[in-house]
Amino acid sequence: MSAFFLFGIVQPMTNIQAPLSTAILNLLQGQLESLILAYTPSHSPIEEQYLLSRLGLKLHSDTLQSADLARFQQHFVLYHLLYRIQQHWLAQRQGYLAIGLAKLQLLPLTQALPPDSDAGQQDYYLNWQNFYAMTEQLLDQHLDAFWQQLQRPALPVNTMAHSEALALLDLPAAFTPQQLKKAYRTKALQLHPDRGGEQQQFILLQQAYQQLQ
Repeated sequence: MSAFFLFGIVQPMTNIQAPLSTAILNLLQGQLESLILAYTPSHSPIEEQYLLSRLGLKLHSDTLQSADLARFQQHFVLYHLLYRIQQHWLAQRQGYLAIGLAKLQLLPLTQALPPDSDAGQQDYYLNWQNFYAMTEQLLDQHLDAFWQQLQRPALPVNTMAHSEALALLDLPAAFTPQQLKKAYRTKALQLHPDRGGEQQQFILLQQAYQQLQ
């Protein structure tokens, strides 16, 4: 799962310069196509993190930025390229690249969704204006909203030992609210079922987080 899948900020298409040159974007797109086509077993879901790690995508910034913003920018470039590939393969009738929450899947053309099924998300990632519009403050607001949504519906609180809750989140006995939030986000990304984690472990993590709050 990724916290950066769609923020509902679809801006008009403009000629905003991309953060990477056309040549580098084309090279990355070719590498990404090869990774997807070589993935086995074919037509199996491919996780976003797998593609990022194999692609080795690095972006230069002239300003100091948080790890969250850096991850968002990497995610944005990746999904920009994925939607370019989706359009290209559809035009070439090579297959349908289903792009979902932190994972994608190459499907036969017969399983392609209607063209406007994810038009808003596609427009978002194909417009570089949205890449530059994301600020630290705005990203933090979106992440807070995302994690609040992730915790719904509220779980019944099953009391666990305080030490067990700390251990689940790898927290010291004296932790700050910021440390708690960061630890939960990190663990949730690792354990969420959408990323191959076990549902029961994710439920326990949520319970630990709610208890320590």
